[in-house]
Amino acid sequence: MPFRDAWLAVGILLIFVGFGASESSIGLIGTVIVVLGAVARYWSKHLFDRVTLTRHPSERRAFIGEEIGLDIELSNKKPLPLPWYEWRFALGEALPVEGETLGAAAVPGLKWLHRRGSLGWYQQHRWHFTLRPTERGYHAFGPGTVKSADLLGAFPRTMDDGRRESITVFPRVLPMADLGLPSDRPFGERKGGNRVFEDPLRIAGLREYRPGDPLRRIDWKATARSGDLRSRVYEPSATQQIYLLVNIDTMEHSWEGYLKEELERIVSVAASVAAWAAGARYAVGILANGAFPDADRPIRLPPSRSRDQITRILESLAVIQPLTMGDLAGAIQRESGKLPAGSTLVVIASLMPPALAGVLARLRDEGHHLFVIATSDRVRAQLPAGIAMREVGGAFEREGVFN
Repeated sequence: MPFRDAWLAVGILLIFVGFGASESSIGLIGTVIVVLGAVARYWSKHLFDRVTLTRHPSERRAFIGEEIGLDIELSNKKPLPLPWYEWRFALGEALPVEGETLGAAAVPGLKWLHRRGSLGWYQQHRWHFTLRPTERGYHAFGPGTVKSADLLGAFPRTMDDGRRESITVFPRVLPMADLGLPSDRPFGERKGGNRVFEDPLRIAGLREYRPGDPLRRIDWKATARSGDLRSRVYEPSATQQIYLLVNIDTMEHSWEGYLKEELERIVSVAASVAAWAAGARYAVGILANGAFPDADRPIRLPPSRSRDQITRILESLAVIQPLTMGDLAGAIQRESGKLPAGSTLVVIASLMPPALAGVLARLRDEGHHLFVIATSDRVRAQLPAGIAMREVGGAFEREGVFN
């Protein structure tokens, strides 16, 4: 039986035996055991009173390779010291610490940052670490635990701060030139110069139907009255919009797994285009067949020019996992009535399944301006006619961005 469970019984027994046998030394030993046990028990009970383990990361969001400062402080604000301690702090595997070898944790995907020492009364110990994330994602940060014991080490205790947080690491953002796209008009232009975006809610008038006018432009009531096809004329829109449609599938069937490099390429291309569009003052949005953590719906952010829109898009791309929430074709069909009229729909994909090709053909026929960025050579064969496309996979491989 360990001392921490039997000290009181053993001490009292020795006291009675000592006094009963007129052996004062035995009784004294029993008294010492009871006193030391009581002191150790009290010490252990109040060991973590006014003891705090705090952490202060310099950033909660960062890009791959950027430095994140991490300050950790262990403070003891009472007269009872910690004879020894060991604190451990959980970090995601994609958040390595410069100059440190992290210990293995029982939880997959986590490592332990740890330190040992002793802490006197009213004393503080501080440490500064530098994290340098290696992968995009939503990486675990915490909890922190402290182990210690009384002076005899008889009654060890553990304090867990219970704080589980995260650090969001954004995907790589590259200049448009690195994608093989011109930075002035990466998605082309229509005849006659810059494309004029129109606001379908602001009708300027009617005109005769012209070959090539989409069906949704036709005013059927005016056509019925006049007997000739009439098309609506819209006032120009003050805001140009780009809506990113991101297909994160890299294999035809989910049970086949996924291609990590292709997935990272898709995400990085989407982030790069979104960053360029925000910098060019476009209203930019995203629809992807991935999901936010603890959510069961595809990622959807309608086009916006708000200041925090690009941050929201990068965060949504950062948390994308290989597990999809259905196919992109289904997501587009459910959102077809909400697709902003007059916007440029930029499809980013490494696969072009028949269902997605069919949806894009329908959007083309409805008059949407479509542009496909293919991150592999598997898209071209299935791409519907009349839709512009640019492949960027080869450029990435030559530059070794994801190798």
